[in-house]
Amino acid sequence: MVGQRRKAKQYLIGNPLVAIQITRYDIRAALYAPLRVLVFESEPGRTVVEFDQPSTLFGQFGRNEVTAGAVESDGKLDRVIAKAAMT
Repeated sequence: MVGQRRKAKQYLIGNPLVAIQITRYDIRAALYAPLRVLVFESEPGRTVVEFDQPSTLFGQFGRNEVTAGAVESDGKLDRVIAKAAMT
């Protein structure tokens, strides 16, 4: 892979208001807000979307206030990616 050109984009996504809200309960959550999504071409004509589930990232802190929003974000992220895949 070294020296090969790759088609890839990294996106930072999320709602800053949600990030502010969850970091009120645990400042360590700021490590993962905003979320990162990597979209890349794994081979010609094949697009891959990679991301860590918000519930996994934020669930590690063991705070219900933080985890609840992350579980909701899992569903939102899945729906957005599914919709993008249909276009």
